[in-house]
Amino acid sequence: MRALSVFKKNVSRKRFARRLLVLVIASVLWLLILGRIPSMYRESPSLQRKVTDESKTYDPLLAQQITLDQKIGNFRNKVFRTFEFVNFMGNQAIPSGFNQDEPCNYNSKASLEYSNSTVPIIPNYTVFSESINHPKSRLYKFLQELTNGKPIDTTFAKKWFMFGSSAEWLEEEQCYVSYSRLIISDWDTRTRASVSLIAAQAFDKDWNELYNKRIKYVDIETPEDFDEQLKAINAKYNIVEECLGREEDGGYTKSDINSEGTSKCTPISDDVKELAETEKRMLIDRYFRVYPTVLDIPFKLTGEVSYRGPEDPKVIIRRNADGRHEPVVVYNMDDDNYDRRIMFAVMPHRKINPIVPLIDDEFSISGPQKNWTPFINDGDVTKDGSRGFIHVALHIIPTTILRCSLDDGVCMYVFRGEKINKLQKELKDLRGGTSFRRVPEIPELNGRKVWISIIKSHLNNCGGASQFYRPHVVLMEETDGKFNILSYSSAIHFDREVLSWDMHSSAMYHVNIMSPNSIASWHIVSHVHSKYEDYMEISFSEADCNSSVIVVRGMLNYILQVLGDSESVDWESKDLGLRLGTAPACVLTHLREHCEAYGKLRPKT
Repeated sequence: MRALSVFKKNVSRKRFARRLLVLVIASVLWLLILGRIPSMYRESPSLQRKVTDESKTYDPLLAQQITLDQKIGNFRNKVFRTFEFVNFMGNQAIPSGFNQDEPCNYNSKASLEYSNSTVPIIPNYTVFSESINHPKSRLYKFLQELTNGKPIDTTFAKKWFMFGSSAEWLEEEQCYVSYSRLIISDWDTRTRASVSLIAAQAFDKDWNELYNKRIKYVDIETPEDFDEQLKAINAKYNIVEECLGREEDGGYTKSDINSEGTSKCTPISDDVKELAETEKRMLIDRYFRVYPTVLDIPFKLTGEVSYRGPEDPKVIIRRNADGRHEPVVVYNMDDDNYDRRIMFAVMPHRKINPIVPLIDDEFSISGPQKNWTPFINDGDVTKDGSRGFIHVALHIIPTTILRCSLDDGVCMYVFRGEKINKLQKELKDLRGGTSFRRVPEIPELNGRKVWISIIKSHLNNCGGASQFYRPHVVLMEETDGKFNILSYSSAIHFDREVLSWDMHSSAMYHVNIMSPNSIASWHIVSHVHSKYEDYMEISFSEADCNSSVIVVRGMLNYILQVLGDSESVDWESKDLGLRLGTAPACVLTHLREHCEAYGKLRPKT
């Protein structure tokens, strides 16, 4: 009996141990599941299921979440350094007894963290040239004259330049799309472009370039039998799918039946390969934008070919009426139809009429248009069959805003700072840089509509340089239809040794450029004890010859600091010009001091 009792106790203990083990395993699994749920402040994956080639093999929502987790892990593994700077409030509260000689003393200190390494956006001249160097290209004759009978790759080193890469993360496609200014110069210098083009590339989450990345056009339907049509082309040219890529050179092969009744793969002629490839490429191009490529933008190529084509592309990702994300690229170009340089919008993921010239309704915008800054506002997406609208900041100071139709390009003023008597003077030394990006609607905003942009400053003749460019963070707010710049940072140069114009050193001479291009991504990860963890990727260029991406941490905390210090604008105030004009003037004063100090330490030898 005692043995039986001991046996029962042992069984009972084993059952308890098993139950405890099951409970522990269940708890661990539940914690893991909770850990997979995004924070309410994290960029949420799109809830729209998009049917792509990849969706046949995995769940797109799960793939988006995995990619996001991997990106955040990569950000957290970077080494960050602190960058301290000065912040100037746009609506400067001038204290009583204001010292007219020291207006710029009324500022605040701020800081951000930046990654100690950057990622270069590398040009792919070989693929770019393939997309434009063929008889059907409008650039074919120009390129034939440029090469003078030599292989086109012999011109890359001295005649091709790429910079100004404006990139953004496209969530549904799980990739960055990047649009850069591509210069081809018959004079072997980036200071005199024969033609400028827009080079388009796609990159994965780690900034590895994606080749033959297909993205469906949003305005045409892809046939359900598209894959079957591709297979039919193979069959037409006797290309057997199981033989593809078996040769060492990766060429196409076909299947023959030998004397023993078994099949083998033998090479197909280059002519047949080319015919099949051309036909498949035409089919693919009918329904997909394929990266990398050069956007097909028409411009005049007769007479002396100098400074022709699109310049300064800026991308913004918008959600269209169908709920899909798509890029809109704003650029400027000389146009003979309007007899001046004007702004255009091109929608690379549309097949039908993708290019729209942006012209104000009264055609009253005079002079060259180069620095418009696009952004998305409430009401820009419409449900009436229209493509909708985008907003653009025509001037930073005084803030001037247009709303432009993506159907016909007609732009209308929605706010004109220059029409306010006290704000008439335009300050051209602070110019558009990245697009304006809406600050996420976190609780601390209390419903305020705020956008962030990295603009650029421009000084002449300082520190040994004839021209000096640096980035600055600005915040813009809309209240009751009026727009104003909440704050300006001093130069956000992240203590870089900026590449000199000679493309080899950091010596200060001629033109010294660190220019912001885009906010490529912004991930808000967590919120703990009134502090946010967020990561922003910013693309920038140096010396008009390269583009790189840097990661910045703590931008949202900086924004909340600014919002806490800001005051509502009294548009009827007698000292409105002084209140709104002090900060930008102080930014330039502070910049000149930095420029002189920077130049003294880096003289040209």
